[in-house]
Amino acid sequence: MKSIGKFLCNKWTIGSLLIVLFYGMCMVGIYFSGYKVVPSHLKDLPIAVVSQDSDSHALKKQLVRQLPFKHIKYNYSLKTAKTKLKNKKIYLIVNIPTNFQKKIINGKKTNLHFYVNEANPMTAVSGMESVAKTVGATVENKITKKRGEAIFTTVQLKQLKAQLAKAIKEAPQQAKAIQAQGTVAERKLKKQADSLYNPKDGGVSYKLHKMNKVKSGMNHTMAPFFLALAFYIGSMIGALVLYLAFSEFSQKIGKFKAYGMSELAILLISVIAPVCILGIATWLNNFSSTEFMKLWLNHGLELFAAMNFNFIFNLLFGQLGIMFNVPIMMIQIVSGAGLIPKLILPGFFKFMSFISPTYYAIQADFGVLGNQVGIGQHLMSLIYLSVVIVIINLFIVMMKKYSKAVISEQSLL
Repeated sequence: MKSIGKFLCNKWTIGSLLIVLFYGMCMVGIYFSGYKVVPSHLKDLPIAVVSQDSDSHALKKQLVRQLPFKHIKYNYSLKTAKTKLKNKKIYLIVNIPTNFQKKIINGKKTNLHFYVNEANPMTAVSGMESVAKTVGATVENKITKKRGEAIFTTVQLKQLKAQLAKAIKEAPQQAKAIQAQGTVAERKLKKQADSLYNPKDGGVSYKLHKMNKVKSGMNHTMAPFFLALAFYIGSMIGALVLYLAFSEFSQKIGKFKAYGMSELAILLISVIAPVCILGIATWLNNFSSTEFMKLWLNHGLELFAAMNFNFIFNLLFGQLGIMFNVPIMMIQIVSGAGLIPKLILPGFFKFMSFISPTYYAIQADFGVLGNQVGIGQHLMSLIYLSVVIVIINLFIVMMKKYSKAVISEQSLL
């Protein structure tokens, strides 16, 4: 019994408990606080209502008033709105086309149009598609029903008026009673029209248009998130192992030369590793050669920035830096905006996205895999971030002394 007590109370058993508690609480706290904004905050994403039909002003006003979004732009042209949608300034376009009202009146086929940008986090895309289908079906039913009721009741009311006129002519002394009966009959006709008319018979429908279309399959829609996460987790473990080499060689050739060699190693790893990792991804997802080259550049930059980012805490705390790098990795999963748009992230995660290599890598991947131009700004952000991180690491190396004792630290992996 004594041995059991000693084993359960020794520092490694207690340390194991503390590590489980630490990482478990980090994961629950970070993920739950980050993802609680979905779906309740999807209404905070901006959208646009564009009317190209001067006769549909009432419908446009009704849509602006009733759509479940806080920020609705209604002064854009369709061309401007599409540009904003591609650039992720808005997330949905509701378009009332030219002659929409006229076609309804003339009984011709017409459509209400919705536009969604697929090069976005899956939650935003699915949320906007759901809204488009719901609103489209609602408008379709209301308009076609109203049109059908008008057609039905117009014919019936004409017949009713003719019958009333004939009855009054034959018995003028009972005109009031006949008129009262006519009012009751008119109400019954309208009620009957409401219950009998089938909205599906109308000529109004809706169309959902997908811009920057991504290949079907969750492996494609989630590819930016999965790729960025794969490289970041690899960078975290890689930086820890590389720190062991830095610790050993800093004693032999000096810390500055060892740091310079560490940076050279990071650079070579950032060039070589993406080829193999993306090679498997290309085989599974059928990326084109152009997509492969752009992904290679993007994730090479991400890997360089991420390894240096993780290296900060290794240089400061040795192998214990993993205690900081793992929670930061969890934070980057949320702040990378691969699952939910940055616009609706809680403030802390929104701030962290500015210093998150995964954020810029994910956004660039959305551009590459969604056939979108303008990924250069994200690649430049990765370069700027890398330069700043390298300077921080160099400063730490300058200020900190690395003794031989560092090499004998026990890994917590």
